[in-house]
Amino acid sequence: MTPKKDHEDPKIVVVRKEMAGDGKAVEQIRCASGDDVCEAIERALDSRTRGVMVRLNEELVGRLDALVEAGLCDSRSGAAAFMIREGVRANEALFEHVERTTEEIATLRSQLQELVGRADEQAPSTE
Repeated sequence: MTPKKDHEDPKIVVVRKEMAGDGKAVEQIRCASGDDVCEAIERALDSRTRGVMVRLNEELVGRLDALVEAGLCDSRSGAAAFMIREGVRANEALFEHVERTTEEIATLRSQLQELVGRADEQAPSTE
């Protein structure tokens, strides 16, 4: 797998053209998932119950601020929630792989703990 270079274009937002009712071409900004940006922001903000503290570099803070300044998000927090949700959706295959792998690790850890527990029960006392 080749790591992503910093200079590559991000894949989070794409632009597509559709014909409006009057026959004029209209540019619409959509998320990589194809969702309407405003709907995606609403879904990202819906049911937020957990707080997470993050530290970001100036470039990323600038990106969050741009979403706020454009009126797409009410706050940096909302902008961050949107971008995290879209980032996860854009990398769904990676997260599915990570989840499967962590499940396998948990199973192996449990099996090892059972084996160690049995070995402790069967080991002769040294006292």
